[in-house]
Amino acid sequence: MVTKAKAKQDAAPQAAPQGAGPNPLAEDFAKAIKLMEAGKGTEAAKAFEALVTKAHEQGQWHLKRSAQSYLNLALRQTAAPKETKLTPEAEAQLDLNRKDPKAALTILEKALKTHPKEAKLHYLKAVALAQLEQDEPCAACLKTALELDADLTYLFRMEPDFEDMRDHPAFGFALGR
Repeated sequence: MVTKAKAKQDAAPQAAPQGAGPNPLAEDFAKAIKLMEAGKGTEAAKAFEALVTKAHEQGQWHLKRSAQSYLNLALRQTAAPKETKLTPEAEAQLDLNRKDPKAALTILEKALKTHPKEAKLHYLKAVALAQLEQDEPCAACLKTALELDADLTYLFRMEPDFEDMRDHPAFGFALGR
C-alpha cells in the first residue's frame, strides 16, 4: 500500500548526481571526431589514444570501446601504404603490354632460373621473342611452355604478337601440323 508520503517522495524530482553536467570525455570524443573528419589522422589518433586511457581510468567502458574503434581507424588511415611487389610474371606482362620485350626478357630469364617448370614464364618469354621477331628461339620457348601446360595452346592461337609467326614451319607443332 502506497502512503501519501511515499507518493510525494516518488513524485519529487530526483536531484542530479553530484558533479553531473556535460561529460568532458564526450567533449574530447567530439573534438577527436572533428580532427578525423578534417583529415588530421595523426592528431586524431593521439586524441583517441588519450581518450581510451582516460575512459578506462574512469570506468566509462562504452566510451573506451568507441574511442578504441576510432583509434584503430585513425591508425589505419595514417599508416603508410604497403608497397605491393609484383610477381615476375606480372612485371613481364606489364613490360610486354608496353611493348618493351627486352625488359620482359630480363625479368623472365631471371625468374626461369629459379622456376624452370613454370609454363607461363616460358610462354611469356615466347611472346617477348615474338615481339623481337626471333622466330626460332620463340618457337623453342613456346614448345617448352606447351609441353608443361597444353592449355596455353589457346593463348598462342589468340595472341596477336604471334600473328606473323604462325605460318612459320617452326610453329607447326602448336597448330597440329
